[in-house]
Amino acid sequence: MNNETRLPVNMIEVRRKVLVIALGLLIIIMAFTGFLNYMTFADNYNNSLVNTYAVTGHESVRKIEYALHYGKPIDNYYGMNDTLQELKDIIPELDQVNIISPTGDILYDLNGFVRNRRLPDELLKVAVFEQGLVNENLSYQFYKENAYLFMRIDDNTAHHVASLVMVFPQNTFLQFNSYITRQLISYLIGIVIVALSLLVIIFFRSKLFTQDQLINKKKILIALIVVIGSAQLFYGGINYFLFKNAYLDMANTSKDFIQVIVGKNIESVYNKGLSLQNIEGLDKYLDSIKDSLPQIEDISIIPSKDLIAPNILSPGTVNVTISKGYIDKQMFNIFLDMVTMLIISILFMIEITLLAVIIMIRGPNQVAAKRIGVDTKTSHGLVRSLIFFVNLGAFMSLTFVPIVMKNLYQPIGELPKDVVLGLPLSAEMLGGIIAIIVAGWFASKMKWQVVLYLGVLFLLTGNLASGFSATAMALIFSRAIAGLGLGFIMMSIRSLVVSLPETNVAIAAFGAGSIAGLNCGAVIGGMLAERLGYSAVFYLAAALILIPFILVHQMMSEYDIATRETSNLSALKKFVNFIGDKKAVVFLLCIFIPYFISGAFLDYFFPLFASGNGLSQGDISRGVLLNGLFIIYLGPILTRLVINKLGNTNGVILSMSIVFCALASFVLFGTVAATFVTLMLLGLAEGFGISMKTTYFLNLRGIRNLEINTGMAYFSVMVNASRMVGPIIYGLALSLGMKMGVGLISLGILALLLVFTFNYQVAPNID
Repeated sequence: MNNETRLPVNMIEVRRKVLVIALGLLIIIMAFTGFLNYMTFADNYNNSLVNTYAVTGHESVRKIEYALHYGKPIDNYYGMNDTLQELKDIIPELDQVNIISPTGDILYDLNGFVRNRRLPDELLKVAVFEQGLVNENLSYQFYKENAYLFMRIDDNTAHHVASLVMVFPQNTFLQFNSYITRQLISYLIGIVIVALSLLVIIFFRSKLFTQDQLINKKKILIALIVVIGSAQLFYGGINYFLFKNAYLDMANTSKDFIQVIVGKNIESVYNKGLSLQNIEGLDKYLDSIKDSLPQIEDISIIPSKDLIAPNILSPGTVNVTISKGYIDKQMFNIFLDMVTMLIISILFMIEITLLAVIIMIRGPNQVAAKRIGVDTKTSHGLVRSLIFFVNLGAFMSLTFVPIVMKNLYQPIGELPKDVVLGLPLSAEMLGGIIAIIVAGWFASKMKWQVVLYLGVLFLLTGNLASGFSATAMALIFSRAIAGLGLGFIMMSIRSLVVSLPETNVAIAAFGAGSIAGLNCGAVIGGMLAERLGYSAVFYLAAALILIPFILVHQMMSEYDIATRETSNLSALKKFVNFIGDKKAVVFLLCIFIPYFISGAFLDYFFPLFASGNGLSQGDISRGVLLNGLFIIYLGPILTRLVINKLGNTNGVILSMSIVFCALASFVLFGTVAATFVTLMLLGLAEGFGISMKTTYFLNLRGIRNLEINTGMAYFSVMVNASRMVGPIIYGLALSLGMKMGVGLISLGILALLLVFTFNYQVAPNID
């Protein structure tokens, strides 16, 4: 590979542009990493604080529910202001305490009865525990300058009749303007300045650029990865120790608060002339507090030997132990996030740097751009960047669409629930099939760029609609629109790829950018969804899909799809010839379709299984990343090795054998660890198998005589049709049981593989 590219501009200007790009990458990557870590900590910190305050709130709720159980009406509760004032006395930070009805009417405040006042409409869903949940009886939300904490109050029939509302100043909780944010920004600025200074020295003092105006892309990439990667590691280390201290401070705050609250309760018992021996359920009371606060390991009362009266001991001392295991777990999660973002940032840096080099070598004017536009390195690089940004936006929702559907689930006819949960993915693939058919008709009437622009419009609309979806049917329809858009985009890009000179190299560039974009999109989308919510990620994905539109409009308007001579047979006759080829039918039924159906394990089964077993959205994203890394780094090596040693067809057989082993490993163990092993093996199989299956398909007798657009349409239809039925087949199989369902799928793949292998042995193909 030649890593040197000629520049039409002066090297000082090039160095300046590279430094600007480096500065942008530094700020974006490090700020995003800090943002993720901060959001994780802020969410844990605020939840812990809410649970801590809820300990006292539960005391008030129990008193109110006790009275309600003995017939006292909630709307005529004399002495309620005294009960609420007790809460205010214990938690002086409180601005106000209210009792509200499920419809949002404020019934009481610290002054007693309230008339004709309501909770703001924006808080109604939180008040009835439909949003902002900490648990089923506790929720909170920030609104304007306050933080509202809601606790459920039930009557003697366990019916929700009211909620206790504690209103705090917003600065009681952790916000973006907190001291931790200021520290993170200060460290970020300092590290960026140091890293940028190092890059200035490297770019202006080292021989990254030769005297005859050649730019070495490999050296620039290495310089950026080493400097920015080191800066990110250093910043990550600072994040780690900063948040560890913050977690300890948070745990100590909870510890001090609990010691005071429990101490006051025990003291009140002694003030009534009782002792701990007279109290029933003390252990249960302490355990309930401990269970609600994961940062607390144990709560105990150390008896005192001091007498406060004849034969009466003093209350003793409340001892609260901080959970080291909880803090270690949170820090391990932060460590995993940092490693994940380091890997993603390297992929991101590579793609952005390659695009930046292309932009620089195209020159300052359109004449230079058109002259260089015919250069294969430039065209292949632009294809790689284009598909990277397409997949970055298109696959941001990859790890959570089935989970969103599970949250919106509504029965649809007599379909099993597992099938219904896969319908958004199937609808997306169906939209892709429709797009392929329509795009094939458009191809002869308009340029590929116009088809791509239509796809961008539909994909943007589908993602926006997905974010607004409030019902299961709305989500299914939205994903169908998104699939329609992605189908238009992929058809236009694939047709361009097979039209470029050195097609094999173009396909490799397409594959590299595709996998990098998919992994970056899936991981970033999953990690953001965990912190900002699913809708926000859908909106962000809609915005990002505008980048491919800009890229094509500004830099790829001169490219056209090639034409090739074909037979004069009608389209129907060509299709009949294709499906009449025994070799094609056996390959499609035994290898091609089962392979893409098995892929539903990654985008349908794994998110549902992982979330059901308590894995976070970040953990699910890491599973997808693990699968992608096996494709990216082992795929090229294994492809060359397998082709040289086994040939194309035997390579296809080996790939499907690994797919069977991947699913069988899950069936044998059925654990979370087994799913990650399955993902690794599926990535291994795809790494070298997908190119061989594609080559086999495109060289089938009925395909190689078709127009490029038509051939790619056949290929894309088969891929989308297989991926469309994948979630449905998995859903039907899983309705029989998790292990049995996946086991049946794996046995079906094995049986079809044996049929293909037998057919190949009887009538061997020529590789």
